Amino acid sequence: MAISEFRYNRKRKHYSYIFGQKGDNRKNILLTSKPVRKKKQKDGTYREYKNVKLYQHPNPNKKGITQYVIPKVEVDHHEVFNKKLDGWKFHPYDKRNIKKIKKGKYK
Repeated sequence: MAISEFRYNRKRKHYSYIFGQKGDNRKNILLTSKPVRKKKQKDGTYREYKNVKLYQHPNPNKKGITQYVIPKVEVDHHEVFNKKLDGWKFHPYDKRNIKKIKKGKYK
């Protein structure tokens, strides 16, 4: 079953783009407002990862606000998502990057 929708992910506390389903789990890509995310390593230091900047915010009511996508596919249970967000969609310029992230080939 093909899914293409935006929902809020309560577990990760980000809006997410859901694009696939595997059993009770859903594949999703997280949206964020920060250009860099930090991940703590075993030695106590932090490593920075760059997020992908979107051309336009997926929410049609938020013009001029910069939005980023975390270039990683997450898999979460379907119960951690809120109801579907109507009217949200990616700009055609952003769809190319989203396809690369889905395939795991984004560099």
